[in-house]
Amino acid sequence: MATRAAQLPHQPARRSISWPWFREFIRWEVAPYPGRLNTVIRMTIAATLVMIIVVTFRIPNAALAGLFSILLARENLAATWRGGQFIVLGFVLASLYTLLGMMLFRGYPITHFFWVIGSLYLIFFVIRTTTNYAAALAFVLPIGVALPVWDRSVPSQVQVEGTLWPIVIIAVGTGATVLTEALYRIFDRSDPLITFVDDLLLAVQQVVESLAAHRVLPEPVLARVLQYQMIGTGRLRMTLQRQGVDPTRRAQRAALISLAGRLIGLAANFERTLPQPGDDDAIRLRALSARLGVIRTELRGSGVISASPLLLEGPPSSGFPMLQEMERTVALIPEVFQRDEIVDGSRNAPAQDWWRGLLLPDAFQNPEYLRFAFAGCLAASVCYVLYNALDWPGIFPSVLTCIVTALGTVGSSLQAQLLRLAGFVVGGLVLGILAQIFILPGIDSIFGFALFFAAGTAIAAWFATSSPRLSFFGVQIALAFYFVNLQDFKFQTDLTVARDKVVGVFLGILAMGFIFDRFGTRSDKEQLQKLLVRNVQMLAQLGVCPVVRDKAIAVSQIIRLRSQINDNFASLESQTDAARFEFEFRHRREEDVAECERIQRAQPELRSIYLLELSLLSHRGRREIDSELTQQQNQALDHFLNEFSDELMHVAAWIGHEEAAPARIPDDSIRLLQKSFEGHSSPNSLAITDICQKMVSSLLMLRNEC
Repeated sequence: MATRAAQLPHQPARRSISWPWFREFIRWEVAPYPGRLNTVIRMTIAATLVMIIVVTFRIPNAALAGLFSILLARENLAATWRGGQFIVLGFVLASLYTLLGMMLFRGYPITHFFWVIGSLYLIFFVIRTTTNYAAALAFVLPIGVALPVWDRSVPSQVQVEGTLWPIVIIAVGTGATVLTEALYRIFDRSDPLITFVDDLLLAVQQVVESLAAHRVLPEPVLARVLQYQMIGTGRLRMTLQRQGVDPTRRAQRAALISLAGRLIGLAANFERTLPQPGDDDAIRLRALSARLGVIRTELRGSGVISASPLLLEGPPSSGFPMLQEMERTVALIPEVFQRDEIVDGSRNAPAQDWWRGLLLPDAFQNPEYLRFAFAGCLAASVCYVLYNALDWPGIFPSVLTCIVTALGTVGSSLQAQLLRLAGFVVGGLVLGILAQIFILPGIDSIFGFALFFAAGTAIAAWFATSSPRLSFFGVQIALAFYFVNLQDFKFQTDLTVARDKVVGVFLGILAMGFIFDRFGTRSDKEQLQKLLVRNVQMLAQLGVCPVVRDKAIAVSQIIRLRSQINDNFASLESQTDAARFEFEFRHRREEDVAECERIQRAQPELRSIYLLELSLLSHRGRREIDSELTQQQNQALDHFLNEFSDELMHVAAWIGHEEAAPARIPDDSIRLLQKSFEGHSSPNSLAITDICQKMVSSLLMLRNEC
């Protein structure tokens, strides 16, 4: 409690407009980090290879091939190959859908119009309800691109070719990217996520060592900590999502990322207030540094962390209030990697149908998804009708703008629209039109054009490898640049092409701002609150899984809950990043800002409860537990977990403003549990009582933060 209280006064005041903050944000977003340069080089090589193939074989409308060579996962070769398969499959299905629709409705203007409107509705419904955004984008983009092809008065053969060419184009982009990654992985098999986390922990360790030695923090170390604190862990979460690891490793790495981010946040506070640790604090800091060193060594070696040596959490320190919090966070890291036997034993269970995992569980029941699809369809339909009424096909990117900027909340959607406009201005006007005027007239060979193309791609790729708050800007630079310079198999010298694309983007942003944002999204506060309530409720369900008595049901329930909880954690942290970004530039009500900060402060405690529950499930699932625990002990443990789960449900209702205040967990439940385990010194029984005591402590801190 004292730790939290000490941190709260140092929270920076929020401002409606903060240009100094924005300059710092850009500064740290474009700064290099481990592995960034290698990724940019591979993106540039893949896109340039695509350009050479397009020009050599005279492939038309190849802008999407370059775009997906930027978007494909590069975390490992398997993820790149798997992502390429999903993208090609999405394009094939979308092309077949378009051809079938046009065969049925092309000859009838009224039915053709309603088919277009229905297709736009389907596009936004798929975007909102599909769990894999890249797969959704691969399905919806070909439909959107094909619409203007079938609106033109050209022979049917040309229209069919225009619909089928994207499949070849995407196959070229995917093949070039997979080939580049395969060659690169021959020389470098490192895990980019582990490398980045190791650098985060190294920065924290260096801060701790400086404090223990009573030295001023070195400027390079402080700069690195501030950089990581500013950009957040969004890039790491995206990397994890694209790695495609099994659910157990995904849960472990997601928790590791969260804890490393929490340590960076604590270390960043030392920029404003440098503590003065005493002699006892210095001893604890040296022990903390040594434990971080062991953790980093094990991470680099095997990717997992053992439970020993243990780091003991000391009492609160008056001279260093955050020391106990840092010790507690580091002590939780080994808990992430403890063998989860109850889940490991389930790997031979029948797998869920793959197609069921593509859509959200409530895809056809939640009315919010229908509202989202309707609002997006309305905005895109207005753009579609307008560009046809004006007979101005060059501004068709307005429809694509509506598609790719339709996100779940007002804040994130506005952010995407602004970044898309800025990206098209940079990629279309600066890199496109200026290059057409000053650079392209002097290029007379494919080699010279390849150098120019690689330079433009490298600029876009550098921004695309930023955190999710700015990476969209880099993707839009690439898309606009490729629309101007890769859409045809020749040097583009017509200045109206870039002009029309930017006008179309601006029109799409206006339509989304005046239509979609008013009817199709929830506010950031409502979305954050909903995600937080749902996560607390699922933690309550996880705590009372019937591990011992009905293991088959428990295994299925645990796997489902773990997957949903991890997805919710990722969504919550991503949404919090977007909300924080928006709060710096838009005037928001004080209660909205306070709600966002409250939810952000609650995340470490939720993660702590989650890890402790998994650890308890692991202990209860071991084979020898039946012979160690008596019936009375099992009953006392079940009683405690039921009380704990009920309290979590009360906290969820309190957060959702359904209750005035949650009741505290009764002291007799933990006291009865401790009494029943007295005199039993087996490792499992001691671990169980310790875990339950920590769960109560984390719950009390969660109540305090909320």
